[in-house]
Amino acid sequence: MWVSRRTDYATRAILALALEGGGPMKLEALARRTAVPQSVLEQVMPTMRTAGIVRSERGPSGGYRLNHPPEEITLERVVRLFQGPLAPISCATRHNPEPCPMGLGCSLRDVWEELRDATITLLGSVTFAHLAEDAGGPWLDPSLIAPMPNPDTASG
Repeated sequence: MWVSRRTDYATRAILALALEGGGPMKLEALARRTAVPQSVLEQVMPTMRTAGIVRSERGPSGGYRLNHPPEEITLERVVRLFQGPLAPISCATRHNPEPCPMGLGCSLRDVWEELRDATITLLGSVTFAHLAEDAGGPWLDPSLIAPMPNPDTASG
C-alpha cells in the first residue's frame, strides 16, 4: 500500500493535535510543528472537519482541535478518508468489487483479500492515543532543531 502525501500530512496533523493534549492549535503553528505546507493543511483540515475528526474554533485563541479523544480516532479512519478503499486491487474491495477478468479460477484474489484484511486490522488497531504515547511528548518545530550530522559525510 502506498500512502499519499495528503494522507501522510493528515495523519501528522492529527498526531500533533493529539500530542497537544486538547488545546486548539492555529493552522500556522500546526504547519510548522508537522513540517507540512500551510497551503496543504488549508485543504486537508476542512476535509477532516467535515468528517467529524477535528473541529475549528474562531477567534484569537481559536484553531483546530480533535473532535474526539485520541483513543477514539484510529489510523484506519484517517487513512480511509484520504486513501479511499484499502484493498490493494479493485476486485478485492468489500463493497462493489470489480469483476475478475480471470474468472472463477483466480487464486490471486484470496491473497489480495487477506492483504486487505490485514491492512484494515492493523490500521484499525492503532489509535492516535497509542501514537501520541509512543512519541513521548509534543513535537517541536523542526526548524528549531539542529540537524543531526550525517556519519557518511562527517570528517574526523
